[in-house]
Amino acid sequence: MQTNSLESARSLRNLYLVRAVFQLLWAGAVISAALTQPSFASVLLIVYPLWDVACTLYDLSASRPTGSACTSQVINALLGTATAVGIAVTVFSKEATSIAIFGAWALGAGLLQLIAGLIRRKQLGGQWAMILSGAQSTAAGVAFLLGGLSGKLHAKDLGGYAIFGAIYFLIGGVLLSRKLSQVSEVQAQG
Repeated sequence: MQTNSLESARSLRNLYLVRAVFQLLWAGAVISAALTQPSFASVLLIVYPLWDVACTLYDLSASRPTGSACTSQVINALLGTATAVGIAVTVFSKEATSIAIFGAWALGAGLLQLIAGLIRRKQLGGQWAMILSGAQSTAAGVAFLLGGLSGKLHAKDLGGYAIFGAIYFLIGGVLLSRKLSQVSEVQAQG
């Protein structure tokens, strides 16, 4: 693994681990707030896609992807920003619509994550968790979109989505840590 790839893998591993912790905290907060403080849960719905945008921008600056990997991340950041605006406009008056918007974002972001995982699998390895996460996000996005449009889903229902995402990010971080350890051992021997 080249020095650039090593730095990229380290940054990505750290990002995955931080994302796992944040998503678990967010899930706990949104599940408990949805029952007792719906206004706070509404704010949390706005925060989630903005957090994803911040992570994407960090990833872009740390890994400096090129070609289709860069394009998919830029699209993801724009999609997340538009989602946060859409949720902010609707969440306090039409919660079901905001859930549908969240679902459309999860679907799109899942497809983009799937693409990024497939590209990074060739470059860095250890991306099967991100590939599965992208596929799961896409499926969950369809469910949230349809559930929001029919008025059957609420903010608390999104907590499980974040928990699954956290698990995938944790696995991705551990896999990249293993890969980095293996590379370090080879370099130490060489």
